[in-house]
Amino acid sequence: MERKTKFRHYIEAVLIYALPWALRPLRLKWRIAIGGAIIGFAVRSVPSLRRRIERNLELVFPELPNNKALTKRVSQHIGRGFMVLFYSEDYHKNLSGVVMAPNAFAEIEAAQAKGQPVILVSGHFGQWEAIRVMLARAGMPSASIYRESSNPIFERHFAKAMSVGSAGLFRTGLKGTRNMMKHLRAGGIITVLLDQRVNEGKPLDFMGVPALSSTVMAELAVKTGALLMPIYAVLDAQGTVHITLEPPLKHEDPVVMTQKLNDSLSAQVQAHPEQWYWLHNRWARPDISQ
Repeated sequence: MERKTKFRHYIEAVLIYALPWALRPLRLKWRIAIGGAIIGFAVRSVPSLRRRIERNLELVFPELPNNKALTKRVSQHIGRGFMVLFYSEDYHKNLSGVVMAPNAFAEIEAAQAKGQPVILVSGHFGQWEAIRVMLARAGMPSASIYRESSNPIFERHFAKAMSVGSAGLFRTGLKGTRNMMKHLRAGGIITVLLDQRVNEGKPLDFMGVPALSSTVMAELAVKTGALLMPIYAVLDAQGTVHITLEPPLKHEDPVVMTQKLNDSLSAQVQAHPEQWYWLHNRWARPDISQ
């Protein structure tokens, strides 16, 4: 059911849209860089947001308390991620200089050739949108599942941005899961960011701390026979994107598979902590799940 637009949604939309629209005359790389820096400053200027980042960092890296430099880099990366999403169409057209192995997608291509579905799992880490870009350029567009925005105005833009280069877009929930299942059974590809807290998840280890983790993707992989593969798009110091695709996970207990996915992302985040979205309430109340 479509949400009713309220006055506060219009105020929020003005604040959300103002900066990206003001930067439109600039080249894309400067829009992302400048917008990311401004949004990063804004995030750090809101005490509750800054404290959430700092609290999460201290939970995982207790040896680095009050690390202002890392908090700054994290907030700037969050800002750049927003700008990439806002300019999704331009990003898909203009992304260049991506580094990946010559046959990086060979296993995906082989699976597609025989009609086998593929589930690619990443997180809100690095420049994850580059994964969908490169899949689409390789002639293998992926479908995505996403959590609907609470603001109906931004939701329309968000859904449109997520649809660029996509083979389908499914909202979280029962209907979205059913549609995703149909897509997989037809041999499709799905890309999913599996690093947010879900109340119905299992309390599994994530970077050394229990975190409620969804086992849905592992369950779907087992049910449909899909390849389940971790994939990442890491930024280097020069801003070049490095895409890494890990081997598919063995089909076994979905909880065990999900823990392996957590371990894979944990390793990436611990190697590049500034590139993860530390604003998530990732470790909140893991005890509520049985």
